[in-house]
Amino acid sequence: MANSFPQGSGTWKVALLLAVLILLAATLLLAGERGHRPANLGFWGILLFPRYWMAAIFAAMGLTLLIKRRVSRNLRLAFLPIIFFVFAVIYALPWGWFAGRMGQHPSPVCMLTKPFLYFQAGRAVPLIFWVSLLVVAVLSLVGNKLFCGWVCPIGALQELVNRIPLPRGLKVKAPFKLTNSIRIMAFALFLIVVFTAGFEIYEYFNPFEFLHWRFEPLAIGIIIGTMVVSLFIWRPFCYFLCPLGLLTWLFEQVSFFKVKVDRSVCKDCDKCIRESPCLAISSIVAEKKIRPDCFACGLCFDSCNKGALHFKK
Repeated sequence: MANSFPQGSGTWKVALLLAVLILLAATLLLAGERGHRPANLGFWGILLFPRYWMAAIFAAMGLTLLIKRRVSRNLRLAFLPIIFFVFAVIYALPWGWFAGRMGQHPSPVCMLTKPFLYFQAGRAVPLIFWVSLLVVAVLSLVGNKLFCGWVCPIGALQELVNRIPLPRGLKVKAPFKLTNSIRIMAFALFLIVVFTAGFEIYEYFNPFEFLHWRFEPLAIGIIIGTMVVSLFIWRPFCYFLCPLGLLTWLFEQVSFFKVKVDRSVCKDCDKCIRESPCLAISSIVAEKKIRPDCFACGLCFDSCNKGALHFKK
């Protein structure tokens, strides 16, 4: 049976063009507003930061492409450097207020870990942390891992590196029981250390620190280590260590849209399991209630020539 959706190049070209046009329009409209730092920003003032509505735009594009089954390996590959540029590079450029409000504070790791440090110190958690977590939660509940898969720059960078071809057999899938156990233990250790010693252990293996572009030796070492492991394992930091990844994995179990199998079409050929890099697809095909992280990359769609996989309610 032929695939149920067209794979022409027009769709991904239109999607990429739309992403670029949105970015250019925002830059032209806002780059000139230098030095605009309103005091005492409330919830809505923070929510209007470009980093949040750009996240919503990219998540919406990803969601639309997934629902319409228009995600191919080439489209995904083309989107990854754009995601990295938008959410990791722009804020370091001299583009005025727009660039400043695209900043890395709080980073995906810090938005979950720093509040515990504030709690431990008896201080109020700044509103920007709550807004950041709310945005991630909403995007993750709408569609599983939309934030991690279509907004997170370190996730995009890990995927890009993993696309580098290696000799057969060197790309491995670590068992999810192992990766999730390590991720849970790391977070539990983090909580113990925070409330007993008052410091954060994630700063010693947080690749987002490199995206502050200060080129500190520890940050350089962490990002190099993350990229080396990414050659062999798909999104290793996400699966093994990321605390926000752990939180969005919990949200994923009740997300509104997620990858599902059409049993009337699926032939149980397991091609999607063999060719998809993620750990989730075998559990998705088996229709298990609790499944590993699915990063909404859509690569499993590209491997299924029966059109049996869908991103739906």
